[in-house]
Amino acid sequence: MKLILQLAAMSLSFAALTGCGATCGNEVSQAISSPSGHARAVVFNRDCGATTGFSTQVSIVSGENVLSNDAGNALILAGTIPLQIQWESDSVLRLDGLGSAKVFKQATLVAGVVINYGD
Repeated sequence: MKLILQLAAMSLSFAALTGCGATCGNEVSQAISSPSGHARAVVFNRDCGATTGFSTQVSIVSGENVLSNDAGNALILAGTIPLQIQWESDSVLRLDGLGSAKVFKQATLVAGVVINYGD
């Protein structure tokens, strides 16, 4: 029974972090364009109200697009985490600084960009 309650709590937390629409807000902390400018890696903090904590998220967006008010398409971490991001090439992005943060989403390929994770 305890395991079922824990899984339910995790599911609710993930839903709140990722899909709360208009009640959520994104605050961009850094955005770095790929060498050719065809894509941008955007690191942002997402806040979905008083019942959930902040989360650090990363999205890969087309070079000319602005970040929408959606959850990250590459990485979602619990809490405010100071990430370091660096383009290794036009199609390879490196993310460091995850440490021991709780991970809700960690993609390795988004929109043709390979994502390598460090510590």
